[in-house]
Amino acid sequence: MKKNINILFFGLGSIGQRHVRNLKKLLKNKVNFYAYRKIKNVPLLDSYGNKTNGNIEEKFQISIISNLTFVESRNIDIVFITNPSSLHLDTVLKLKKLKNAYIFIEKPIDATLKKSKIFLQHVKKNKLQVFVGYNMRFHSGYEKLKNILKKGNIFKEIYYVIFKCSENIQDHHSYEDYKVSYAAQKKLGGGVSLTSIHEIDMMLDLFGNAKILRSYKDKLSRFKLNVDDFSLSFYKNYFLGKKLVSLIILDFIQSNKERYIKVVAKGGEIYLDLNKYTLKVIKKNKIKTFNFGRDRNLMYMNELKFFLNYFQKQKRIPDNYNEINAFKSLKLVLKIKK
Repeated sequence: MKKNINILFFGLGSIGQRHVRNLKKLLKNKVNFYAYRKIKNVPLLDSYGNKTNGNIEEKFQISIISNLTFVESRNIDIVFITNPSSLHLDTVLKLKKLKNAYIFIEKPIDATLKKSKIFLQHVKKNKLQVFVGYNMRFHSGYEKLKNILKKGNIFKEIYYVIFKCSENIQDHHSYEDYKVSYAAQKKLGGGVSLTSIHEIDMMLDLFGNAKILRSYKDKLSRFKLNVDDFSLSFYKNYFLGKKLVSLIILDFIQSNKERYIKVVAKGGEIYLDLNKYTLKVIKKNKIKTFNFGRDRNLMYMNELKFFLNYFQKQKRIPDNYNEINAFKSLKLVLKIKK
């Protein structure tokens, strides 16, 4: 591998800056950062997502580019797509000369399927490796839950699973008015169904299949949004050959954050609190509790390590982490009805 890795960013908001900070920790000085920026609304943020003094470009030693022909001359190795969801596929398609590179796209892969076919053709033609960033897959509690279910030695028959993610959109980013955030705007790919697509992704990751049965989404609050802030959907899945039902509840309304996965099975339950980093296996009134370190950034670090491992070995990104899986989750989200 050459001495320095050339990484190009599209979008340096909260998640973009987090990835830059983590990449600097992982790659040390063996990286050159570039960014294509036209709008600079987001200030420099600290590791907690709070506004701090300073300049993004100077802090992270990022070279700003204004012309995409730069991609050809600089031999870009990795591209991070961390701009608003509705711009994801268009951004990749603009990189006509980018070949044999690795692309990290923040979830969801896009807000619509309109350009999915031309995107897939472009990826194949230019021999691009795509990784879609679903960081909750790397949450230590979720990894434990997945391992328990995979072994199948505690609960072999699951009846239903509840996935719930509730938070107040006003608390999303301390540095900006929620009304201008991408999550609040339809044109940017906002709405709770798309923004909180992690829950659908985790369901697919756990069971590998899903058929939507019923759904409903709406704007229930008085917040100034033009997107859904409540979403409810039911799915039929199969686990070890047996049918089960998944219920996914998402909202931007609840004052207190709540995020959990509850598995109801023959002989007991599993309750994973994703915010408190605790998992409980409840069996015949006996509770076994697992506690995990509450370092939220750890899952982002592990996500990048996973991605960089494929880049460094120049290996193909598996379907469960690439555009194939990402389009499956997007298709399900787009079936949620008003």
